Amino acid sequence: MTPPKPPQRLGKGIGSLLSNRHATDTVASDGKLWVNHSALRPSSEQPRTHTERGIDKLAESLRRHGMMQPIVVTQDPDGNYEILAGERRWRAAALAKLSKVPVIVREGSISGEERLELALIENIQREDLDPIERATACKRLLEDYGLTQQQVADRLGYKRPTVANLVRLLELPLELQEDVSRGTLTAGHARAMLQLGGEAELARAKKEIIDKDLSVRATEVLCKKIVAGTLTPSHRSRPSKPAWAAELQEKLSRKLGCRSELKIHVRGGGKVVLHFSDLDSLDTMVQGLGLGNEADELLNS
Repeated sequence: MTPPKPPQRLGKGIGSLLSNRHATDTVASDGKLWVNHSALRPSSEQPRTHTERGIDKLAESLRRHGMMQPIVVTQDPDGNYEILAGERRWRAAALAKLSKVPVIVREGSISGEERLELALIENIQREDLDPIERATACKRLLEDYGLTQQQVADRLGYKRPTVANLVRLLELPLELQEDVSRGTLTAGHARAMLQLGGEAELARAKKEIIDKDLSVRATEVLCKKIVAGTLTPSHRSRPSKPAWAAELQEKLSRKLGCRSELKIHVRGGGKVVLHFSDLDSLDTMVQGLGLGNEADELLNS
């Protein structure tokens, strides 16, 4: 019987960019190098722009469980550490009042391109970056470091069209980019809206998408009708989501750090749908709902 193939690693993987060994000056018994929190400084190439989003929930998780995943750093001649990957955990550690944090030291000189690539790979593997943050980082690799779309795709474990589609999101107005970052609109919705020209068309499409909770496919059809000028009255007359429901849906997305859907039925009632991409985002959601202790009991039962 043929043994199963091991899962493919994303891009180069963090391991290939590290020296694969810890610094040896103050290694603890568990093999991690623990350093003072104050000895670290933020990365000069951090792709994340919303570093404070969900930070309180992460800090609470660190208080309860400690920091399991070391921060990747490089050391300068003065003995201080610059964060290459893990800045959000470092900031949360300050809120959790952790005096020391575990690190892995990446030795040797590191270019700005490598710093950005390393931070990108870690965040992408953890699925922590929102689509606009990924798009902005890819654009920097393309424009600031002269890489081709195929080179960016190869390094990050994407397909080339994925890189192209991400970067195209930055053609949208900043307001819609913020909607994608918050989860009010998905990247799929945003890509469908790229065919629209003016602000009026974009605003009209956004209202239809949110009020009627349209799928990406339905959004594509909607945008084609707007472009062709064939959006029929019957389509516009469908009952829309009340303003209070749309606002509540957006507030849920911001508070829980995930995309939420609030669906109101015509005859009363409805449902709330919460989306999470991995167990870390599920934990953030659970903490936001105030169910942390109950969830721990279930996991440990």
